[in-house]
Amino acid sequence: MLGTEKNFTTSSVTRAAFLLSLPAMFELLIESLFVVVDLVYVSRLGDNAINIAGMTGSVILIIYAVPVGLNIAASALIARRIGERDLETAGLTAVQSIYTGVVIAVLFGTGCMFFNKEILHAIGATEILVREGDLYTKIRFGCIIFLVLRMLMNGIFRGSGDAAMAMRTFLLAFVVNAAAGGILIFGWGPIPALGLTGAAIGNGIGNLAAVTYQCWYLGQKKTILVIGRRQFNIVPAIMHKLLKLGAAGTLQYLIPASSWLLMITIVAQLGEATLTGYIIADRIIVCATLPAWGIANAAGVLTGQNLGARQPERAAQSVWKTGMFNMCFLGLISLVLLLFTRPLVAAFSSEAAVVDNAILYLRCMAVAFFFFGYTMVISRSLNAAGHVHVVTLLYILMFYIIQLPLAYILGIRAGMGSKGIFGAILLSEIILAVCCILVFRKGRWKNISI
Repeated sequence: MLGTEKNFTTSSVTRAAFLLSLPAMFELLIESLFVVVDLVYVSRLGDNAINIAGMTGSVILIIYAVPVGLNIAASALIARRIGERDLETAGLTAVQSIYTGVVIAVLFGTGCMFFNKEILHAIGATEILVREGDLYTKIRFGCIIFLVLRMLMNGIFRGSGDAAMAMRTFLLAFVVNAAAGGILIFGWGPIPALGLTGAAIGNGIGNLAAVTYQCWYLGQKKTILVIGRRQFNIVPAIMHKLLKLGAAGTLQYLIPASSWLLMITIVAQLGEATLTGYIIADRIIVCATLPAWGIANAAGVLTGQNLGARQPERAAQSVWKTGMFNMCFLGLISLVLLLFTRPLVAAFSSEAAVVDNAILYLRCMAVAFFFFGYTMVISRSLNAAGHVHVVTLLYILMFYIIQLPLAYILGIRAGMGSKGIFGAILLSEIILAVCCILVFRKGRWKNISI
């Protein structure tokens, strides 16, 4: 938790997995609280605010795909270099990824700010939603650069084995966002209540505080990475490697992000109550599963560092042990969701139709949680090994070939409504888990050089 150990290629596999997983879990547990607090705040502003925030978030997820792909590449390369003990090249890779992330964030953020209304119209927002969410979306899109940098640098810290720093960064972002968001949304003393606009400003301030802290930490040279004058030079060869590996990672992330956006358009055909219930349930699911992604991230770091140290069998052991731990953790989360579904949903909405749809979706996904454990760990580990294109193909199978077509056929064409849509999502998640396990067992990822 203090971040004193950065190399995990020599101690026992169980100890290494635990040391990396613990701060990673806490980081994403904090992020889940981030999501919950944001949803609680916004839900107090009405269904329109929930839908505006949900739709805007879906667009940001699409934009997020490019830096996430870059993050996958940077984390994999840095972890591999750390395992090889080439700390200077690891630092060089980190700086090159930051350069690229800044350019991408500025281009996409600026473009979305200017065309925010057109974007909302394109994803099915009504004229009322577009008008009410105008300023909110502009601020959120304008602050994308802070979101991207915070995410990208946390990925660099995790790849270098400094999961504790990533945890502390997000803790800072959460505290600042929770405080600033609450004050700006509802008002306090001389500060007026800004409503939904306050939520956007609070979010931006939280991410800005986190990025400032990250830059200070790197400047103090407290990481295992070597970052000196040479690391700040632009190195085309490393950038080319980052972009090549990151392209598949971008597509990989873009597939589920765009699928979620398309799923919103399908669910929206069943009415606003169904859409609101789906968005509320989806936010709860994101919150519940985020700590598990922390465990998966730890497995990815262990895979990369051990492959760099030429210990592929140790890497495989790390994945299986971490996967079992993750499955048990998500099993407990699933039990909680099944037992307390209605009270959880009731905290965000009191409308009967909204609550019923949210409960249905949560109960379907609670079953899928038992499969998520290995899916998360294996996909992160394959990415860290440089097997990014295989995970991308698996995502195409799950989302575009199975989930979306089946959801539309069952939910809309066959008239099954939300039951058909949510059932299709559950089935696709099960298929993805089985495919991930089969691919990993073949072992081709052990021989990839990056």
